[in-house]
Amino acid sequence: MTRVAGLPAPGAPKLPADDHHGAGFLTLGNFFSLLRIPLGFMFLIVSEPKWVAAIVIAGAATDLLDGLIARVTHTESEIGALLDPFCDRIFVFLALVSFLPGGRIDWAEFLILILRDIFTGGVFWVGRLAGKEMPFHSRMGGKVTTALQVAALLTLIFYPDYVKIPVYLAGIAAVYAIIDYGTAGIRKLPPAVPKPAESA
Repeated sequence: MTRVAGLPAPGAPKLPADDHHGAGFLTLGNFFSLLRIPLGFMFLIVSEPKWVAAIVIAGAATDLLDGLIARVTHTESEIGALLDPFCDRIFVFLALVSFLPGGRIDWAEFLILILRDIFTGGVFWVGRLAGKEMPFHSRMGGKVTTALQVAALLTLIFYPDYVKIPVYLAGIAAVYAIIDYGTAGIRKLPPAVPKPAESA
């Protein structure tokens, strides 16, 4: 039988279609995610309120742009889905650490604001040590928590006397996010395989 050019031979295995979810690491969307890490370190060297606020806004802008660019350019990937929340956590952690020495935020408020991050980071590494993948992709509860973390940062800069309001709201959102992540992770666990009955 004559094979038509460009078509597989009869009986040949089908090749998988191109998948943009394997776009790789060096994409424009991932670049915007990674920008939040050097921006986070800038909190440790910048003290002028207007510049600190500019860093917060720049970090929030990169958080909005990375996913949008990935969708528009069709370069979504598994690594990008993990990189986005990871860079969020680094950015917020470094920002909050910069407020501790001046006493503008106490340790209790600091821990409330990173409660979600402690949980997800801990579960992720425990899963890795146990040889199981525990990916934490962005979810609505996590996005709300991140938004309230940013609101707390801006409040610390301009209205420090009112910072407890976004802190407590972020704490409530973090508890919801933890429950949401936990239930989603449980649903993704493979079903237990029953052990075969031992013969007498």
